[in-house]
Amino acid sequence: MLKTILFVLVTVLALNLKAQEPTVSEKLTEVNDKVNGLLERVATDEADLQKLAKIKVSGYIQAQYQNFETPTLLAKSQNYFSLRRVRVKFTYEAADGIKFVLQPDFAPGNFVLKDAYAVVNDRWTKSWSLWAGKFNRPNYEVEYSSSQREILERSLVVRTLYPGERAIGAKLEYNPQSTPIHMQVAILNGADGITVNNAAGTNLNAADNIDYDNSKDVMARVTYNLPLGSFGGLDFGAHGYFGSLKSMTTLTYKSDYTSSTPSYVGEKIGKNWLGGEFQLFADVLGGLSVKGEYISGKNASIGYAPAGAVLGSANFVNNFAGSYLYVIKNLGKRNQLAFRYDYYDPNTDIKGADVTIKQYDATSAWVKKASSKSDLATTTYGIAFHHYLDDNVRITFNYDIVQNEKVGRTSGISNIRENYTQADGQVVTNGIDYGTIIPQNVFSIRIQAKF
Repeated sequence: MLKTILFVLVTVLALNLKAQEPTVSEKLTEVNDKVNGLLERVATDEADLQKLAKIKVSGYIQAQYQNFETPTLLAKSQNYFSLRRVRVKFTYEAADGIKFVLQPDFAPGNFVLKDAYAVVNDRWTKSWSLWAGKFNRPNYEVEYSSSQREILERSLVVRTLYPGERAIGAKLEYNPQSTPIHMQVAILNGADGITVNNAAGTNLNAADNIDYDNSKDVMARVTYNLPLGSFGGLDFGAHGYFGSLKSMTTLTYKSDYTSSTPSYVGEKIGKNWLGGEFQLFADVLGGLSVKGEYISGKNASIGYAPAGAVLGSANFVNNFAGSYLYVIKNLGKRNQLAFRYDYYDPNTDIKGADVTIKQYDATSAWVKKASSKSDLATTTYGIAFHHYLDDNVRITFNYDIVQNEKVGRTSGISNIRENYTQADGQVVTNGIDYGTIIPQNVFSIRIQAKF
């Protein structure tokens, strides 16, 4: 009897467990759901990977040692190590013909957003492109990358006219497929990188992303490539700048320091210049290139109006001229030698002999304006030797010989003499004499790594 009861209980339990097992159909449904979930995850990951594949990351680091041959730095360090540039460039190809670029500079104590722009290319003729954002101004040496330049820093005239190199605005480029011509027209805020102080010394143009006035500046550049057969090639062209600054005062001095013109607050004070350029590339003895540019025109600085007991500072419009000439020679596959002649005259109406002699006799309401060392021309001879460890690492030895235009003399004494402080704190009276060549030479060793 007991055996019979146990047999019945086991049979019932077995039947009950069998009834709870999923059917084949249910098992197939469960497996199918798992496969679909896995496919969805794979599709999501693939879409994310496709987006990441559209992002290109590049950049470079420039570490350097410099020694400055100038007595004015004796109270500080005349030689030190530094990071000149630490840049990472992100390029995102959003779609065919549409590109976004973002490039910050992480140099210590000098973090700044260098580039942030969008480019839309013409999909039909593939000749036009529209840029918008913050980008390089249309000029050869400005657009020539800091990671490729043969002399470590840009020429003085370019650094003066285009501080920071970049500007905020929009640009239209034309590169026809059948003709080796390149045309650029840009509309820019215009005051990027320029300091405009009021009587209190506050910079009215401190915000980099807000225009200082309602006017916009226009830049244009055109270049043409002329093939020279087996010898090489010649690029030549020109660029122009047509802009203005908003006057904050009622008087404008001319650059000869003998006359002035009345102004009004809000008036456009013009700054316009033209430049011509060439780049010759020759397949001679392993590679030789010669390139240069000449720029001249009118520049301007803005003053402020008289306020109470504070004397006014007039606007100033100066005629200038500047040029540079490179000669670059490859020495085998890993070495390169470069030379550059760099000349900049900030005021062509004043010669060295005129400095402190010519001046504008202002009324009692205005600060007297006299010619000074800021009107002196500067000539720089730069020589650099590059050694490429590989395609991404370059070591450079650069020496700049800087020579100032000499000033005249009054009663046998130089028109400009300045004090400087020695390392021990002692002040040397009239130790800097602009009647001579002031020591300003700079020696640099730079290591650059690209990725």
